[in-house]
Amino acid sequence: MTSISDIASIVNGNSTTTDSSNSNELGQEDFLKLMTVQLQNQDPFKPMEDGQFIAQMAQFSTASGIGELQESFSEFASSINGNQILEYSNLIDREVMVNSDVGYFDGSDDLTASINVPTSLSGLSVKVYTESGALIDSAELGPQSAGQVEFEWDGTDSNGAEMPAGKYRVTAETLYGGETHALSASVMAKVESVSLGVGGRPPNLNLVGIGQVSTTAISQIK
Repeated sequence: MTSISDIASIVNGNSTTTDSSNSNELGQEDFLKLMTVQLQNQDPFKPMEDGQFIAQMAQFSTASGIGELQESFSEFASSINGNQILEYSNLIDREVMVNSDVGYFDGSDDLTASINVPTSLSGLSVKVYTESGALIDSAELGPQSAGQVEFEWDGTDSNGAEMPAGKYRVTAETLYGGETHALSASVMAKVESVSLGVGGRPPNLNLVGIGQVSTTAISQIK
């Protein structure tokens, strides 16, 4: 009895030349063509058994179903991304707290940061650096309970001189158990626009003065 694998050469011999990059791929049309040729070339005295025919049809159904499923998932992902863009577009011109220690000072409004305090502390120290790494200001916030501690920098250095608009880094640390521990900080930033995520990833926010960050970095919406 002639099988699908046995007659592949028959179909290839009768078909037009295809691109070499696709020669090893078996699409739905090829599968149906193979099935037709197999039926035409089977031995009339030894016809294909029902079980074999059903099994091969099941293979075709599976291949077809996988292709349709992949297409459905692709359409579903595109739909989700489109809906997310519409949802996050409501954040444009609003301020969000993002998981980043680099914030933007516009030259007038205070730069707001939030420090994550995991447990009660006897003291909390916050420092502000320029983008190049120069220390320009610091503050001692004293004892703190566990939670989020908000800090606002007015845009002046330790001598009271006004600093220009630009990116600044906010860090926090505490003395615990005789050792200095760094604490994670987040900054408040204004959303300028929203961009579609690549490869099915969540959309990105374009923040004024900071740049692009993932929507997954949002910890608070003002």
